[in-house]
Amino acid sequence: MMYARLPQRQSPIPERAAGTSRRPSDPTSRPATLQRSIGNAAVTRALTGTPVQRYTEPGADRDAADTASYDRLSQNGMIAVSGRQEAYADAELIAGASGVLAASEGVRIRLEAGRSVVIAGRVLHRVLPVFASTAAAEAARANSEHEPIAGESAEVRGAKLDSYRQSVVQLPTAIGLLLQDVARLAGKGRPSDANVNGVHQRLLALTMENQGAEWAAENVPLNPLLDPVEYLKTAGRLIGAIAIEYAGSREPESVMQDLLITMPNDCQAAAQRLLGTRMGELQQARAEPAVGQNHYVNLSDAPGRWNNHFGAVIMRDGDDTLTFEAAADSTSRISNGKSLGYFALYGKHGTPQSFDDDLRRQNAAGNG
Repeated sequence: MMYARLPQRQSPIPERAAGTSRRPSDPTSRPATLQRSIGNAAVTRALTGTPVQRYTEPGADRDAADTASYDRLSQNGMIAVSGRQEAYADAELIAGASGVLAASEGVRIRLEAGRSVVIAGRVLHRVLPVFASTAAAEAARANSEHEPIAGESAEVRGAKLDSYRQSVVQLPTAIGLLLQDVARLAGKGRPSDANVNGVHQRLLALTMENQGAEWAAENVPLNPLLDPVEYLKTAGRLIGAIAIEYAGSREPESVMQDLLITMPNDCQAAAQRLLGTRMGELQQARAEPAVGQNHYVNLSDAPGRWNNHFGAVIMRDGDDTLTFEAAADSTSRISNGKSLGYFALYGKHGTPQSFDDDLRRQNAAGNG
């Protein structure tokens, strides 16, 4: 859930509980609870007893000529990921993948090549997913005023980025309105039961959406009518806490150098936003999904926090796949997911770095 890396950030927590869906939201600054999706290659070998067959992970012998850090590098050296929200790839690979996306029916996105860096002695370019058109963004129910659209000038893209940054630091209207109503009712002596119950329902919805079910259960009083005056005082404190955490959680957007597509805080909805794919097709588990298709794993048979996960494949380098995805669940706080998607690099099916194995590790680590 989200998270940039300018300084470098940590990797994502995966996906959602069955039947849940959330709106765009995202993490607090450098949240310590976000887990790296995998350790280094040596640890992987020690734990699994299986040779690492896929991506290269950086070590002490990193090329001195590198101009960007990276966490994973594809086996052929054509794709690299750095933190959660930076991916780099060979320019021809980006162009080729974008062509495949354009030829895929219903796919709403294309890829652009951004600034260049040197990684492992090779010139790679920033991977920038963009909507194919304003109509494609609108079909995905995305705000085209804040979304990158293919073919835009640098000036237009820069203006959108500035506008987006300003928009995300503003508190949602619902938070401000509820705080105003709580303050108004608290100044009138004993409020009516109907008014207090109305505040209670709005507060529950707000805390569930922004702080998660567990936080809501621990902090929101069960019976608002037991002491309505004290309840309103508690409600005011909780709304203030939510506002503070919400503001802090927007830091990743404030340091963005490039505008990225905003994503629903739900892996399935995120894949559908990018690919425009029907639900039944999204739920097909493919060993080697092509560009414009998606990874899918059903986790209901394994102990852990999530039932499934989806990841849209936007590029391939041999057996390695680059995805742009999102992840959160109904119990998550703001710090575990937000409007920014993230890039992930997975290896060949059947290896410890495959999508299935990687997500099962994350799911087990997130248990409880």
